[in-house]
Parts: sequence; structure tokens; C-alpha cells
Amino acid sequence: MKATYDLERKLVEVVTKMEFVGICIDAKLRNQCKVELESLRDELLQQISTFTTGDFNINSTKDLSGLLFGTLGITPKIEKSNNSGNYPVDKIHLLKLVEQHEIIPFILKYRKVCALLKFCTQLEKVNPVTNRLHTQFNQIGTDTGRFSSSKPNLQNIPNPKSKNPDDRLLTIEGEFRQMFIPKNGWLFVCADYSQIELRIMAHYSQDPFLLKAYELNQDLHKLTASQIYNVKFDQVTDQQRNIAKSINFGLIYGKTAYGLAPDLTRITGNHHTHEEAQKIIDAYFEKLPAVKNCLNSFIDQADNLGYSETYLGRRRPIPQLASNKTSEREAGKRIAMNTPIQGTAADIIKMAMVKCDDAIKKEGLKAKLLLTVHDELLFEAPKSEQQEMEQLVRENMENAAKLLVQLKVDLKTGNNWAEVH
Repeated sequence: MKATYDLERKLVEVVTKMEFVGICIDAKLRNQCKVELESLRDELLQQISTFTTGDFNINSTKDLSGLLFGTLGITPKIEKSNNSGNYPVDKIHLLKLVEQHEIIPFILKYRKVCALLKFCTQLEKVNPVTNRLHTQFNQIGTDTGRFSSSKPNLQNIPNPKSKNPDDRLLTIEGEFRQMFIPKNGWLFVCADYSQIELRIMAHYSQDPFLLKAYELNQDLHKLTASQIYNVKFDQVTDQQRNIAKSINFGLIYGKTAYGLAPDLTRITGNHHTHEEAQKIIDAYFEKLPAVKNCLNSFIDQADNLGYSETYLGRRRPIPQLASNKTSEREAGKRIAMNTPIQGTAADIIKMAMVKCDDAIKKEGLKAKLLLTVHDELLFEAPKSEQQEMEQLVRENMENAAKLLVQLKVDLKTGNNWAEVH
């Protein structure tokens, strides 16, 4: 616990500087996106109104529940709420109803647009003196020790992985990171840990398969797929690799066959039962037994001690494991499996922040650390310091902690956040 305390204490100065420095926002692009979102919102409201009659408030749970499950006769997948007497209209429930009526996608899209509009408004709160946006960071904002941020929350900046010029909303989402820019004459240096949680799993489990894959710098997901499907490495299909990737990341979060089945359905385009998903999970653990043993040991340790522990000794109580309710105990097991992994990733990114800040001061550089988002650090540096910063950031992040596998970062430089991540 002392190591955790010492790290958090050192981090206070780093975080204070990050909050003070802030970040530049491209006001013109922000305003343009806001106008486009408002137009899209109005179009969606018009489309939704074709299914309604009389006074209707789409933001009212009662009105929306009455429309969907009364007027339109959609069959609900969840029982009525005990508090309001209405059927839930939250995202989880609506996603289960997408195939039942064409209004559902409109509602989901409308809500997404409204959330982005709200975020646009938050991005307008630029300090009049610095002309920069200043967020607030919470060093222990989550149970695993990861950062959170507020006013505004920059941990959830849209970052769509796919591009489709025909999808207006997707195009607008892709412009959000473009709004974040360095000041004139400077650039962004962004470094993102590569597969840090899987590397941590390799460290804890000491699974020979994982250790060898990282030692030889092989494509882990493709290698995993070759093992699960018993095919040669160069014969693995993109679909098989995507399934292996979903398994690799999903299982360290305690994902079960019920959680994996929808992923398989999405990846393959064909319906998969949880029995089929379980067969794939069984095949995975058959090839990587040390991973299964490691996950079980995390549960046993938390069950015996009452808490999970990270690389630096950060402890997270898990009272759910002592519950009489099966659902709560199962939830506790998932927390116990994930916390040492995600919590250790939080330890490492924090150690990297301190090391990078110390190195910048030691070298007398003007560069500044601006943001931390999950496993990513974003720096602003004069163009004259680009090469020095690239070397400094890579060296300090990749050597922030000593694991059985080498930490790796993907590093890019550019003129806005979208270019570097």
C-alpha cells in the first residue's frame, strides 16, 4: 500500500499542472459540428413524429414507453419497472428491440446526437484568460484506480474506428478529436500502450503461449486463432482473428458464454448460441490453461482476503463475493478477475506519467503533458522538441514497470488529436 500512496502523492503535482495547462479547442470546427448535429437532431425528431399523435415528449419515459409498448404494440423484453409502472426505455432494452420496429434506430440515434450536442456545449466553456479548455482530473475516479475527468469528461471523447461517408453521425463523431489542437508552432505527441492488459495477463499467468508470442513480437490474436481453430498461422481468416481478439480481451473482463455469443453474432453475421460460445471458450482455455488457472487464483485470493490487489498493492474490497445471492457472487467473481489486470494497467500509466514529467523537467524541455485517457498519454511540444520527445516518451513509458513481457507503445505526432490516435 505504501507504494500506491507514494505514487499518488507524486502524481498530485503532475495532475495539477495538467489541469492548469489545459488544451486548445478549434472553435470553428466545434461550432460547425454543433450546427450539423442540431440539423440532424431536427431531422430525427421529424422522422420519429411520423409514428406519434397528439402531445408527445420523446424525453419522457412515460410518453415513450406508452408509444412503443402501447400505441405501436412492440413486445417488451423486460418486465415493468416497480417504481413507475412503465416498461424501461433505456439503451440496453431498446437495443433488444431494434429488429421489432423501425422507430427504435431513430430513437437510439436521436439520443446519441443529443449526447454529442451536450458535449459540444461543454467544449464551449473555454477559459477567457488562457483561451484553453481545462478539465478536472480525479486520480482515483474509478474502483480500479483509473483516472476519471469532469467538467467536461474527456475520457469519453468519440473515436469511431470505422469510416462511412454516407453516415452523417459517424462523420461528425470522427471530427470531435479533430477539435483538440496544439497551439501555434507546437504539435501533439501521443503514446498509447499496446495491448497492455494482455501483456499484464501474460505476466501474471506466465502462460508459455502468451510469453512466447510477445517475446517473438507475433500477432497475438492471429496466433490465438490458429490455436483455437487448429489451423496454420498464415491460414487464419480475418473473421477468426476478430473472434480470437474478442476472446482475448473479453475473458480478462470475466466475459461468459452469454456475453461472448452476441460478439460472435456481430462478427460473423450469423446467430450464435451461448453453447457455441462456450465451446470456443473451452477450446481457448484448453490451449492456454495457465490463463484459466490465473483467473481462478484471482477469485480465490479475493475470496480469502476480501479484496483484490494490483501490481503496486492497490486494494479493492469485493464484498459481493460474500453475498448469498448467486448473481452478486458471479458479479464479484468478474470484478476479482478484472481488477488485478485493469488496476495494474492504471498503476503503470500513472508511473509512466510521473517518469515522463520528471524526464521533461530534467531535460529542461517546454513540452507539457495534457491528457491521460485510459492507456494513452497526450503531450503538447514545440516542433523543435519532436524527436527528443518521441524518444523520451517511448523510453519512459515502455520502462515504467518491469514485467515478464516488454511493454510497448504506439507513438504518433500530429496537428490534432485525431491524427495521433
